[in-house]
Amino acid sequence: EVSRALAGGADYETEYRILRPDGKVSWIAGLGRVQFAHDGTPVSIRGVVRDITTRKGVEEALKESEARFRSVANAAPVMIWMSGPDKLCNFFNDGWLNFTGRKMEQELGAGWAEGVHPDDLKRCLEVYERFFDARQPFSMEYRLRRYDGDYRWVMDHGVPRFASDGAFLGFIGTVADITE
Repeated sequence: EVSRALAGGADYETEYRILRPDGKVSWIAGLGRVQFAHDGTPVSIRGVVRDITTRKGVEEALKESEARFRSVANAAPVMIWMSGPDKLCNFFNDGWLNFTGRKMEQELGAGWAEGVHPDDLKRCLEVYERFFDARQPFSMEYRLRRYDGDYRWVMDHGVPRFASDGAFLGFIGTVADITE
């Protein structure tokens, strides 16, 4: 990055690891600007470096936690969905995607509603929005289109999610085929 900045006159920003004298590895964030003379010759580089080892550790722990969640969610015998505080869905497990036969990109946001039976859609969305706004758990039944085009009755349970500081994060829900 520094070489690129020297050659092109751009600012640079990079993250890298260093080996400390005590043998430990630390993550460093570097941010700098090349200073040039009037003839375009680089004169100096000014910048700052910060130790970001703690942040990198937190990021790695978060990635591990997300991977663990996805593994558990995808192994669950029910369909699982999640939404953010904006009411839009941001996750569906493999059970949901296999049931609907759709791709994640198709289901995200409000795309999942395309699979709800037209006769059930208005009531389904009203229940979802009412309990979402109240930040209260809900249960509802509706028909959801399966990968083969057949509509199946499902039971959808949703519960609000909150951060440790009480901030509302959205909902998480499970859906089970109850047709039988």
